[in-house]
Order: sequence, then C-alpha cells, then structure tokens
Amino acid sequence: MNKEECEKAFDELSRLAEEQEAAQQRYETENEAWWNGLSQREREDAFYAVVKRIVQGELREQGSYRYILYDIFGFGPGYYGLGMDCGFMELHNSIYTQQEMRELHDRELAAKGVKVEKTRVEIKE
Repeated sequence: MNKEECEKAFDELSRLAEEQEAAQQRYETENEAWWNGLSQREREDAFYAVVKRIVQGELREQGSYRYILYDIFGFGPGYYGLGMDCGFMELHNSIYTQQEMRELHDRELAAKGVKVEKTRVEIKE
C-alpha cells in the first residue's frame, strides 16, 4: 500500500469511527427518552428483570460475558458492542467470586509479609 492509499484508508476509518460515535450517541439519547417515558411500575419491572438476569449469569452461573448476553438475556451477537457501550463488560470484568476474593486477599497479605495458612473447616452433623 502506498502513502496515498494509506491516507485514504485512514480517512475512511476515521469517518466510520465518527459515524459509529454519532450512532452510539443517538442510541443513548433514544434510550434515555424511552426510560423517562416509562411509568414507575415499568421502570421497577425492567430493573427487576435485568438485575435478576445479571445475578443469575454473574453470581450463580459465573458465566462469560458472551454467555450472559446470549444465553441468559437471549441477545444475538449484534448486542456484543452495545453491551460494551453501556458498561456491562466493565461490570462483568469487575466481579470476583468469593474464592477469587480470598485468593486476592491472601496474596495481598503475603506481599506484606503476613503468612497465610490454609485451614480446613469441617462441619459435623
């Protein structure tokens, strides 16, 4: 590819990025208008339905980002980017299991020179 072709390709990519940004902003505006047009009951129902599915996918099933979008919510691959735009991937990546939190805590203590001993707890009935 020569310099002129590279510049043309770069210009086209820049134009596409601007169009994507404008489309994302339009969607954000339309989505806010939709939310504000809901009744209190409809907002509560939407909140309940979404949080229930996030808890199922994230905490109970510990699914991947794609699994939660596609299998829990029933969205197609076209929603992958919108899930990123609304912050769901960031939220997904910030959630740790209890085991991961314990391991992180233990590593932090070990880095400070605190010896962490694994103990086994048995519950007798």
